Amino acid sequence: MLTRGPVASLELRYLDPEDVRVFRGEDGRVYASIKDEVTLISPAFVRSHPLTDPDRYIAIKGTIPKEGMEARGDEFGLLRHWRRLEPESRRLVEGQLARRYLHPRLTRIVSLREYSGVQVAVFETDRGVREVTLRDVRDNVIYLDSNRVLITDAENNRYDIPDLSALDRQSRVYLARII
Repeated sequence: MLTRGPVASLELRYLDPEDVRVFRGEDGRVYASIKDEVTLISPAFVRSHPLTDPDRYIAIKGTIPKEGMEARGDEFGLLRHWRRLEPESRRLVEGQLARRYLHPRLTRIVSLREYSGVQVAVFETDRGVREVTLRDVRDNVIYLDSNRVLITDAENNRYDIPDLSALDRQSRVYLARII
């Protein structure tokens, strides 16, 4: 039985798919039952390495309903092999991860303007066209490898460029001005 609640700050607790059941309750909320020891209300599923190894481990965070809000956000374990969860659990986890880690793929930079040190770009993405404001860009560009870049705009939206060489010539010229 889990008597201490969330994982202690230095203790790492691995969970396997058979240890976790995620379900929607009669009240419409999502719950996660861990090893039949604890049930969390509105659990959060957070990738431990969202950029470099997104499917390896998923941290499970949440609140124990009977204990109230003091446990909010505490980690209860690290789920490995999460894609092996039973179908309903996997569907609910996938839905939350898709919402949490929505990164449109940038396919083209349509235009780029600069105003008082702030850059305004129009990005064409797999989710449509978007005008974005870029501040402190050098601090908000992450090179994931030699040919992949993640750009964060002023509103903390992230745009993934999975293959720099796939961008058209003008987009590469704009990108060079950005970074």
